[in-house]
Amino acid sequence: MIKSRGAEGRASVTFTLDPAVGAQAAAVCGEWNDWPAGAGVMRRDAEGGFSVTVDLEAGRAYRFRYLLDGQRRDNDRAAGACLPSGFGGDDPVADLTALAAAVPPAANKAPVKRAAPARAPEEAAAPAAEPARRTAQ
Repeated sequence: MIKSRGAEGRASVTFTLDPAVGAQAAAVCGEWNDWPAGAGVMRRDAEGGFSVTVDLEAGRAYRFRYLLDGQRRDNDRAAGACLPSGFGGDDPVADLTALAAAVPPAANKAPVKRAAPARAPEEAAAPAAEPARRTAQ
């Protein structure tokens, strides 16, 4: 699972499944989409694995599971954390709390252009020095 910060408090999460799962079709179901079997359909890659990118709200953790071939549920062993599902098993967790950290205000603003420093009054009034002249010898 790959997580990255998106715009305006959102995060892009790419869920991936290894070809070793041996499925013909796969979907990711979770708290963000109320666990329906038809949502989160994953695309098959050239190696036989699956992936899908989901845009989620950052700042919280989401339980999820994979649905393989429309009937078999599987966990993401690389998720890092699991919570009890309430049905005698565990659900992997996509934890996006770290991605909600505030972006420093300076990162959101355009660079500030600063004026050139003011010259001392005597520098401003002094005539420019004339270039030195060479004399022939």
